[in-house]
Amino acid sequence: MLSLSQSAPRTIALQNHSTESIFNISTALPSVHSEASNKYDGLRGVLARIGCGQVMLRRGRVVELSPAGRAILERESRANASNETLYGAVKQLVSRAGAQFPAGSTSWLATSTKEGFTSLINQVANAWSDETIALILLDLDAHPEPSPRTLQRLFGFTAAETQLAIELARGNNVIDIARARKLSRTTVRSQLASLFVKTQTRRQADLIALLGRLAVLP
Repeated sequence: MLSLSQSAPRTIALQNHSTESIFNISTALPSVHSEASNKYDGLRGVLARIGCGQVMLRRGRVVELSPAGRAILERESRANASNETLYGAVKQLVSRAGAQFPAGSTSWLATSTKEGFTSLINQVANAWSDETIALILLDLDAHPEPSPRTLQRLFGFTAAETQLAIELARGNNVIDIARARKLSRTTVRSQLASLFVKTQTRRQADLIALLGRLAVLP
């Protein structure tokens, strides 16, 4: 299991005009708790459902790493044999983006491990009053996944219909879903027809697009 820490540090320099800030990433994550992390749990949950992970850095330390952010970095590490640590994965993403990340900034990066692609989407240079650096990683390989509770409240889905909707949002097809749930294709297609009626959609592509948009709701 890959992790982050300050032991045996390796560094990447981040320029902010005439000043320089570095952050250290290696192989063991210290136990870091922030009061702000509790405050933003809901927001992080939404970001995770739409395929976004966060890495927070401050004064040479990793102060926060979301589960979704860790998953993105671990997948990047597995895909590149030369990256044995999360440090190597972050270094690879930064290199592919071809951008600088100033102290005090928040940067949005779109990345696809499958395509070997990373691009800087947006950057706010003075988002933080201190030396915090926030990297928001948008996982282009992820499928936006709505909250089951939201689906049931909006559309009155049954438990079985909710499960089917989530599986479809994850990119699974009807045949594989039927096999995994040990149901007949007729039963799953009947549930799918019910989803169409309740969401007022007519095609599976439209249904999946709707489910993706709903991923931003709590």
